[in-house]
Amino acid sequence: MRLGIHCSVRNGFLPALEEAKALDCEAMQMLPYRRHHVPTTEEMAAFRAARAVSGVALLLAHSRFVPNLGASDESRQRRSIELLAAELRLSEELGAQAYVLHAGAYSAGSDLKTGISQVAAAIAQAVGDTGAKIPILLENVPGGGRRMGGSLEELAELFNAVARKSVRVGICLDTAHAWAQGYAISTAEGMLKFIAQTHRLIGTEHVWAFHLNDSRAPLGSHLENHWHWGQGFVGLEGLKVLLDRPEFADVVGIVETP
Repeated sequence: MRLGIHCSVRNGFLPALEEAKALDCEAMQMLPYRRHHVPTTEEMAAFRAARAVSGVALLLAHSRFVPNLGASDESRQRRSIELLAAELRLSEELGAQAYVLHAGAYSAGSDLKTGISQVAAAIAQAVGDTGAKIPILLENVPGGGRRMGGSLEELAELFNAVARKSVRVGICLDTAHAWAQGYAISTAEGMLKFIAQTHRLIGTEHVWAFHLNDSRAPLGSHLENHWHWGQGFVGLEGLKVLLDRPEFADVVGIVETP
């Protein structure tokens, strides 16, 4: 696995890159803009040039906004499509290899099938509006309530629905989210079972990235509480199995802990 960290853009793109370089990372992840500041063309060009000689070979952009792509309210969904389109443009200008996205939740009074259909259509519209070529990686979430993509079954449905729209799509698996959804990946056996389910339902060849996080949330709690490896409920045994898998040798692994 090609390892890196999520870097803060609070002080700009170049300090984020310096953080990854200082840790000798092969990959990094960051948000495509910082709050209340849309990056200039010059800032993005400077970042691309600096990364080209940095040794940080791979960049993931992570969605900044909480999407309402599956919203029944047309104005809310339209605003989410506009935000997605804007972030895809920025991610491409930054030279990112992929863009990571949570599917969000379907609306009250709607259902999972409708929500998934609306998300796929919304992603396809944003891609069509921008002409973006960057792959979109759908991330699993901790589940619970109306949030889509907690289980591997739901994630597979989302993936297939988006793929049918002729959008370049892959998967990003978050270990803390999988744990919170109820996958007992703390043991070697549990992690191997999770990988086998992923292969059966989605295909491991479609997994292009991992978020490698331990968790302070109990198993199956549907709570998001990333924590340092070996200091949470997930522990190290399952992680070691995951890092050893040959099918993920060239996949990006990003640590998102404090």
